[in-house]
Amino acid sequence: MKPVLVVSHRGDNLSAPENTIASAQKAVAIGADYIEFDVRQSADGVLYVMHDETVDRTTNGTGLIAEMTSDEIDRLDAGSWFSPDFSGEKVPRLEDFLSHIKGLCKIYCEIKEAHVADVVSLLRGFGSPDEMFLGSFSPEIRQEYRTIAPELRRNIQLHVAGSLEQAVHHEQGHIFEFLETNITREAVQAAKKRGLETMIFIDTPNTELFAELVRWQVDYVNLDHAALFRAVQQEVLLAAQ
Repeated sequence: MKPVLVVSHRGDNLSAPENTIASAQKAVAIGADYIEFDVRQSADGVLYVMHDETVDRTTNGTGLIAEMTSDEIDRLDAGSWFSPDFSGEKVPRLEDFLSHIKGLCKIYCEIKEAHVADVVSLLRGFGSPDEMFLGSFSPEIRQEYRTIAPELRRNIQLHVAGSLEQAVHHEQGHIFEFLETNITREAVQAAKKRGLETMIFIDTPNTELFAELVRWQVDYVNLDHAALFRAVQQEVLLAAQ
């Protein structure tokens, strides 16, 4: 039985502020196979690792990141909201973020709102195509990276594509992602039969489902509770020997 690969959602966001270099380093330290992160762009075209449209939730600032300059964003504190231990943690520029984890793990880059060609250029500098994959909820962004970066693997969610057929034919996906609410053994098997790898996004500590995912041979888990998943997986693998 093949182990499931762990994708650390926004880095190790239970131990450090999400989408920061600190969370990425902690994800590497716990042995994550991949780090998932989000990309947005400042008003002056600098790429940042940031999930939300605004900086309000995860920094000491306010406003839309797309309307802020890089000088303004670079002055923000992106750690104190999480813990005083991370006071002064910055919103990382994508280039800096990638340089800190290059050679240490693989990456899943979700493009929220940014110039796709600029993102792809930095990703190509990170490593070979088998070290990364892309995703986006924007149909325009997905169309653009299919066109300009056909060598990079693409993730597409079931609830975004609408069906397995759409994921294969229209989206030309490589990885088919489920949610806790729509994954079944049969759906995983159907995707695999069409040549897709499979992944689930799960942000709850659902140990019963964790065990099923290992038995179903899902390829990736995109999750927060990496240590708990690894413990459950070890139990299942030992029981199967």
